[in-house]
Amino acid sequence: MLLTASCAAMAVVMADAGVTTLVVSELAVDPMTDQVPASQLTWVNVVNFAAIAALLVAAGRWADALGRRGVLAVGVALFGLGAVAVAWTGSWPVLLGGRLLQGIGAAMMLPTSLALLLGELPPARRRGALAIWSGCSGLGVTVAQGGGGMLIAAHGWRVAYLCSAGLAITLLMVVPLLPRGRTRTARPEVADTLVPAAGIAAAVLALWYGGQWGWTSPQTVGCVAVAMAAAAVKLTISLRRAGVGVRPRTAVTTLASALFGSVQYTVLVVTPLYLERIHGLQVAEAGWWLIPISLAVLVAAPLAGHLGRRRGTTAVIYTGAIAVGAGCTLLLGVSELSAWMVLALAVLGAGIGTLATGTFTAGTLAAEPEEFATAAGAVTAARMVGGALGVAGSSILLEQHVLSGPHAGFTAVLVAVIAVASLLAGAAVFTALRAARGAHARANPGRVSAEQEVQELHRLLAELRATLVQVRSEADYELSRVTSGVRPAYSLSLHS
Repeated sequence: MLLTASCAAMAVVMADAGVTTLVVSELAVDPMTDQVPASQLTWVNVVNFAAIAALLVAAGRWADALGRRGVLAVGVALFGLGAVAVAWTGSWPVLLGGRLLQGIGAAMMLPTSLALLLGELPPARRRGALAIWSGCSGLGVTVAQGGGGMLIAAHGWRVAYLCSAGLAITLLMVVPLLPRGRTRTARPEVADTLVPAAGIAAAVLALWYGGQWGWTSPQTVGCVAVAMAAAAVKLTISLRRAGVGVRPRTAVTTLASALFGSVQYTVLVVTPLYLERIHGLQVAEAGWWLIPISLAVLVAAPLAGHLGRRRGTTAVIYTGAIAVGAGCTLLLGVSELSAWMVLALAVLGAGIGTLATGTFTAGTLAAEPEEFATAAGAVTAARMVGGALGVAGSSILLEQHVLSGPHAGFTAVLVAVIAVASLLAGAAVFTALRAARGAHARANPGRVSAEQEVQELHRLLAELRATLVQVRSEADYELSRVTSGVRPAYSLSLHS
């Protein structure tokens, strides 16, 4: 029941996000949005995305402190209420408010559901459970793209959010049956959680809408200023707290998650546009062609967990990066809707599913069980900020036509995705070589001990030199006093 509920939380959030990409075009012809500019219709995605990215870390920290089951229940309730508001409203501001409420609920559901699952399992089973949980993102998007397109075409866009509300109610009935989960005694400070949330939200807005507002516009500059101020305040808080620092492993996993997010969200946003603009497909038809990506994510994630148990997390990240590069390369060579297109999309989806498992494993399982929710929130937040950066970069490439030839914008985006995937693969190889070097050093303890002896001798000589310098300084002071006729204090202290 715990595995099912945790995976259902992930699938519901991803299904809602996937179906919203299909709703935007339907909102353009809805009477409710007659007075809304077409450029503002994407706020149904932006508001939700920014809320999730901003509150993931804070929600994870408070879940670890207050109890994961309670935070999960509140998140599911807010998500369901937001879906009901979106489905029944006839007002554009209320619709945006409902999407904001859904984003707050989703930010509480994602890290808490994973932490609740991992905290109740023995270490040997955590990799497999994490892979299944990650693969359910593909399941949610598959259902949204396949069934969601048909439902919207038959009954309108509101039925999609009624389905989200119904799934949330069902999940809320199951949550009281789950274990309470572990908690830690120390509770995070309010400033330590809300300040980064404001900074992340501002950064996401600047990246997502910077191209539309203008990179030097007051809106973009203001968002960047808020993000930088929040980063400065967070750094000040961390420096004042004893023992706080950024570990190299944490920095590496955060960067890997951000790079993966730039790949994932670029593919999710650009691929539907590619199918609609280049091949002339309607929204429902494009949804069916996107199913190979989601099914491949669903299948590849558990297989990646098995690979991680045998070869390690770096092998998983390397394999996923190579698959993403191969899928994009195949797309560059396919000009028609054919079986080759299906193969290219499936390979691309397999790479995304593998990378999702690898980055989540590296960022989450390295934490203590009492901090699983915090770690999951940090990894997911880094992924979404990277996704905002990837979407912003893709928008620039689609508009500027850096390359020449037919479909130059989409070609440039695919080339950029290949470059990021190559960077991830190279980082995985470097990490593996570094780990192998460390293992070789541990296998030769004599060499390690000799190096340690040299370092210790160097430290002792440095201390002796500092002591002699101090003795000389004190002796010179006393001699100067004797020479000047002042009675010496004879308080010279020599250190052996």
